Amino acid sequence: MKKLSMKFVTSGDEVTTLTINEVREDITDAEVNALMDEIIAQDAFYSSSGSLTKKKGAKIIDVTETEVEVQ
Repeated sequence: MKKLSMKFVTSGDEVTTLTINEVREDITDAEVNALMDEIIAQDAFYSSSGSLTKKKGAKIIDVTETEVEVQ
């Protein structure tokens, strides 16, 4: 499973992170940048330190899960 972790700077000059689980395997840098720009433009999310005002960074995290036998 892949996760997309996006960091934004807020109007309160704090950094906040938005994570999306189970992103497409073939997501591109251009698509991530466009998504982040749209989130900012739509003022879609609000954090305790204000609106998201600019992009800080993003990364795709590859998560491997292994079941553990519990007895």
